[in-house]
Amino acid sequence: MSEEKAINSMDKRCPRKLDEQPTSWCPLAVLRLKALRNAGVELSEKDENMLPGCPWAINHQVANYCFFNYMTQFLDDNKLPSDTEIAHLMNISQDTVKKIQKAALEKIRNVKEFKQIKDTYGDESIINTISPDDSHTIIK
Repeated sequence: MSEEKAINSMDKRCPRKLDEQPTSWCPLAVLRLKALRNAGVELSEKDENMLPGCPWAINHQVANYCFFNYMTQFLDDNKLPSDTEIAHLMNISQDTVKKIQKAALEKIRNVKEFKQIKDTYGDESIINTISPDDSHTIIK
């Protein structure tokens, strides 16, 4: 498989079961974004799961509102998106992004392999606080 074909291949989690990334606006993503916009309030995860459309929809018109297209075509490998960018793309608040990050880090800390890494490196910090607002990163 050529490198260009691999880049344009669609993730298997696409609800439309596309073989390649969308070249125009994804109608399922647009449907989800309209439903989120019309909700008027931030929805719980349970409420959001009941909305119509693609759960991978993001606020990025040039990526055709497709998360997978955004990840392969527009995300700079050397720079992770900020909490603000993530919140905007996913149509959620920055507080929600921080809560999700915190929950994910707790899950990572409880994984057996992570504990083995921590035992190997001893007191060296693997998870590092990067700001006073409790944002974290895993040190590679």
